[in-house]
Amino acid sequence: RSITRSFYRSAAGVLLVFDLTNRASFEHIPEWYREAAGDRPPAFLLVGHKCDLAAERAVSAEEAGRLAATLGMAFVETSARSNLNVELAFQTLAGSIQRARGRGGCGGIRLIPSQSHPRPPARREPQQRCQC
Repeated sequence: RSITRSFYRSAAGVLLVFDLTNRASFEHIPEWYREAAGDRPPAFLLVGHKCDLAAERAVSAEEAGRLAATLGMAFVETSARSNLNVELAFQTLAGSIQRARGRGGCGGIRLIPSQSHPRPPARREPQQRCQC
């Protein structure tokens, strides 16, 4: 637990991920949230993964959405297999971090704006032979 707390202490954002086909993983979310929140809570996003396994679903989208709202975060369903909403999950969390930073939270986070044109590769200096 001490490793977990020290890890979360410097986090700007946390994805709380549970398996939509495993009810026990969903029931652990409030505990994981409390562990990660600490004194200065990071931005959170609740992620239900394996949404492609609809026949095996053990947690409804409505129930997960209610829990997310209760904990003050957004909810996204994803599927790594079909690449559904994976990028959306990270973009949503990044947006939450950016909004928190705008309110004075997430100290030490530096956002690097995307560039519309890629930079040319840097010129490499000639390497000298090692004298070992």
